[in-house]
Amino acid sequence: MTVLAEPVPPAAVEAFHDGRPLNFWAGLWRRDGVPELGATDAARAVRAAFHQHRTWSLAPLTERTARVGGALRELTAHRDPLVTALAEDTGATRRSAAAELDRCVAEVASCVERIDGLLAGRVPLRGPVSNLPDRDCPPSVVGFAMLVEALAGDAVIVRAPEDRGRFLTLVTALAARHRLPLTLVHGGDAGAEDALTRPDVVGCASYPRDPQRGAAVVRAVTRRAPT
Repeated sequence: MTVLAEPVPPAAVEAFHDGRPLNFWAGLWRRDGVPELGATDAARAVRAAFHQHRTWSLAPLTERTARVGGALRELTAHRDPLVTALAEDTGATRRSAAAELDRCVAEVASCVERIDGLLAGRVPLRGPVSNLPDRDCPPSVVGFAMLVEALAGDAVIVRAPEDRGRFLTLVTALAARHRLPLTLVHGGDAGAEDALTRPDVVGCASYPRDPQRGAAVVRAVTRRAPT
C-alpha cells in the first residue's frame, strides 16, 4: 500500500489517513480494506458499484457529459498536485508527468465533444466496468479510462496498484465531487480479484493499456442497442 513521501494534497485530504490512500465506494472514503483488501471488502465495493450502475446507466447523456466536464475542470484546476502525484507514482520527471496529464485531459475532452457519434447505436453494459491495470500501465491511461467509461454510461471500478495509487486517488477524489459513479480500491489478494471480476455483477473486466484510446474504449465498454 502506498505511503506518501509528500504531504497529503489539500485538495483531497479526505482521501488519505496516516499517509495512506483510502478505498472509495458508495460515495464515501473508507478505511475498510486498508492496508490489505480482502474478498469481503472487495465484494462490498463491487456490489455498491453495481447499485450505482443501475442508476447511472439510465442517466441522460447530457447529465453524464456535464458531470464529466465538471471533473475535467477539477483536474485542470488541480494540475500541480496531480503532476506531482503522477511523477511520484511512475518515477518520471515532472515535465514528462505534466505531458501525460495534459494528454489525458485533452483526450477525455475530445471524447466529450464526440460522444454522440461514439455512442451511436450503443448502450451501457449491464454492470460496472472493473479496471484491473497491471503495474506497467501508466496511471494517466487508467484515469482516461475511468472518465470515458463513466461518460459512456457505466459505473467504474478501479483497482490501483498497492504502491502506485496516489494519482488515481486524487483523480477519484476530484471527479467524485461531480458525483461520478466511481469505486477505487488498492491492491488485494486472490479473493479480492475474484470479487472484482464476478461475471454476475461486473459488466466486464478491463485491462487498460496505452494504445487503447477514444473510440476503442467506448466500444469496449458498451454494447449494441437492442433492436
